[in-house]
Amino acid sequence: MENKVFYDRKEELEMLEYKLENLQSGEMLVIYGRRRVGKTELIRQFIKTAPQDKLYFYVDLVEKQGILDSLSKAVQEQIGETKRFSDFNDFLGFIASKSDKRFTMVIDEFQRLLETAPQFITQLQNQWDWKLKNLKLLLILVGSSIGIIQKITSSKAGALYGRAARVKISPFRYADFRQMFREMTEEEKIVTYAVFGGTPYYLEKVKKTQGDVHNKIHELLLKKGADLFEEPKNLLEYENVRMHAKYNSILQAAAEGKENLKEMQDFTGISANTLPAYIKRLDELLELIARKGPVLGKERLGRYGLKDNFFRFWYRFIFPNQTALNIGNTTLVSDSIKENLNAYTGKIFEDVCRELLVAHLNKEMEGYLLDFENIGSWWNRSGEEIDIVAYNHKSRKIIVGEVKWTNRQTDVETVESLMRKSKLINFTGEYKFLLISKSGFTENALSRMKEINAIHLDLKDIERLFEGGQ
Repeated sequence: MENKVFYDRKEELEMLEYKLENLQSGEMLVIYGRRRVGKTELIRQFIKTAPQDKLYFYVDLVEKQGILDSLSKAVQEQIGETKRFSDFNDFLGFIASKSDKRFTMVIDEFQRLLETAPQFITQLQNQWDWKLKNLKLLLILVGSSIGIIQKITSSKAGALYGRAARVKISPFRYADFRQMFREMTEEEKIVTYAVFGGTPYYLEKVKKTQGDVHNKIHELLLKKGADLFEEPKNLLEYENVRMHAKYNSILQAAAEGKENLKEMQDFTGISANTLPAYIKRLDELLELIARKGPVLGKERLGRYGLKDNFFRFWYRFIFPNQTALNIGNTTLVSDSIKENLNAYTGKIFEDVCRELLVAHLNKEMEGYLLDFENIGSWWNRSGEEIDIVAYNHKSRKIIVGEVKWTNRQTDVETVESLMRKSKLINFTGEYKFLLISKSGFTENALSRMKEINAIHLDLKDIERLFEGGQ
């Protein structure tokens, strides 16, 4: 196996190691998530260090006999025994014979068996119920097609329903992402994260590509044959999502800032009766889009937005410009990205700042204890918005914050505006003001924030706090 630097996934790796170490009877785990999120790398890291006997098997798209031959080859290469399996029950019997002491069996791209050898899944169900669950077997099923994995394990009609614990692997958060790019400044990290998101496969490409973020965008997304140009399309096809045009339109609408059903309906032309079903599928299958409501606001004012930065960027700048890119006019698209990247990054910077607060929950920040029970944004029907609202009903404390990603220092008007908007929130208690600015603050702003004892952070503070400082 290729040696790679392994980033993050500490909690997942510790969970697998704990389960194996404390294994007393059969345990079935399903590790799933969309393509490219690093499931196989997590498993490789785990089985590389697992002290007990183990077998890793990758399912190719071949017929039954091809799978059996590959299983025989895997056993010979990894366990050192020559076996010729005549059917899947024969193979499962062999695994049972190895499980009188702790044994780990990994089946990667497990969902392919539903297409190529569905009898294996049925026989696994029978063998598990009859014998395997009583042995010291850690069976790990890894899958990329979320829809098929859910069909097999979550549906009551699924063969493995109620038998497996499920572990979903999601893209990196910003805190995880920044560990891969320690050589960058904090500003470069945030901009790169805003463009490429947290999918490990994409980030490996980014890390190997020289130059600033605009050169990385050109090399990986704009030029002819760019490695990541087709990725969003490929994901939809991999999940067997039909009616691509509708899903593409919804994703583009969300990327363009169409945040409620009426705006999406007008943009896409999709009926308001069927639109929520498409959005639900994009959320549950692909983790791409979700609805959120205003914190301490009216739920009916909820908004839809893209959760994945790379897809948000791709549908904002690449998808509507495919004609220009296909004829080689990369300059047109590149100029548009350069002109709008700062404004685009601002929304992601808000997400990063909320993540920072969550990471410091029950810790002090600038001498103030963060002990909120919920965090998000607030807005009302009149168009007033507050970037960060975090509250605790029990302690009657609330944090209200403004986030600025501009090349200008934040002035006192922003402080006064935040104080004014805070009075619109339906909350009675102690208010704490928080202002975060990419470019720092003017003297007038600093003076006013000192008067009201506000927390204020710039990029140096962001870096320090993510690195574990107080």
